[in-house]
Amino acid sequence: MERPVLAARARLVAGVAALAGLASSAALLAPYVVARGFCGPGGGCDKVAHSAYATLFGIPRALLGVIAFALVLLVVVIGGNVVRRLAPWIGAVMAIEGVHLFLIQALVLHAFCKFCLVVDAASLVIGVALYLEYRATRDDSRRRFAPIRLGLASVIVFVSPLLLALGQPKVVRSSIAPEPTPVVAGKKVLREFVDLECPYCRLTHVSVKKALASRPDIVVERHHVPLGMHEHAKEAAIAACCAGEQGKEEEFIDLLVSKKEAPDTPTCRLVALELALDMPKYDACRTSAAPRKRLEDDAKLADKLKVEGLPTLDLEGERHVGALDDHTAAAWIARH
Repeated sequence: MERPVLAARARLVAGVAALAGLASSAALLAPYVVARGFCGPGGGCDKVAHSAYATLFGIPRALLGVIAFALVLLVVVIGGNVVRRLAPWIGAVMAIEGVHLFLIQALVLHAFCKFCLVVDAASLVIGVALYLEYRATRDDSRRRFAPIRLGLASVIVFVSPLLLALGQPKVVRSSIAPEPTPVVAGKKVLREFVDLECPYCRLTHVSVKKALASRPDIVVERHHVPLGMHEHAKEAAIAACCAGEQGKEEEFIDLLVSKKEAPDTPTCRLVALELALDMPKYDACRTSAAPRKRLEDDAKLADKLKVEGLPTLDLEGERHVGALDDHTAAAWIARH
């Protein structure tokens, strides 16, 4: 094959690979842009997307991928000897990063993301193609290469995944918890920080309860953090702790959050009566130091673990802050 033909074909292959990588990077970027994405809960794609390797110095790798493939497309389009000499080095960096990310999936995460695999393969192809193009091109022979067609294609393949993502389920965004939750008697521990007057906490309690119905391998460790802005939050937390003294804290909270009334003292007492609690014991507990000591300990733990919003849920080193509806709770729990 003649050198000019080989160079043109190698350049075309690099451009096509860059478009494929750009499209896949845009798909991975969608959760950050439109809060929706293509990775179903619990799959390899979801595991990779929510791992510590999904970002680099706090920057989503998907965004870095978009920038990198856009740069490759510029290299493909632009002519000149300077770009010719830079191209194989850019290709080498892309290829090395592609191999690096593939090995992370294979050897560290033991999970594969289909979009990441396209990115990895595209990076390798780009590395090879730009090297071949460099070898087949003379110093003064590199010209501009299909700038209008590649430019238009770039816009289409970047925007299309973002638009298609709008029709996908909402994505649950999480962070890394300050410390992993323990495993007790072979069961995973879901550590939950709540305020029983907070409407988002109440919504999340119901949704998480549904999600955990089919997960006997997960137990809840609840910590009460009543906020000063909620008038009845502290008395509701104390009442729940006192129900817990009789082994019915979970049932108490389930019934309390199902009621439309504010969780004030009369409502909490009504819930206690409906659960047939020992009322003299319940009343004595409410005025004792025991529940207040528990709230103090819960507040100290929340401060230690840097809880900054409610509800906060920690599970297997992953943290979610904010409300979860039925769908997002099921998706979050399914990752574990």
